[in-house]
Amino acid sequence: MGCLEDCGQCCGLLSFVGIIFLLCLGAALDAGSTSINMKGDKSAAATSCYIAAAIYIVFLGLSGICLYKAKKNKELEEAAAAAKLKQEEQEENQDVKLPNE
Repeated sequence: MGCLEDCGQCCGLLSFVGIIFLLCLGAALDAGSTSINMKGDKSAAATSCYIAAAIYIVFLGLSGICLYKAKKNKELEEAAAAAKLKQEEQEENQDVKLPNE
């Protein structure tokens, strides 16, 4: 795995967990949960949670792009290696000369 793939997986997982957490926290604040003790407006705090979740969704999308690019880079590297191997085989076959009878 390359750096791009590792970062994409890590950030994607953390973004997914953050989205779930923030949406649950926002819903609890909207519902007026008594288990969340805070000073201030719970509705404004819920809105902030939803905005933060939206930002995390953007980062989840960027993580997906990283994973897509990593996959494409891996495919290109494999294709280049296969082409190089094929070229080396062709060069070896050209070097082999058949004896004249």
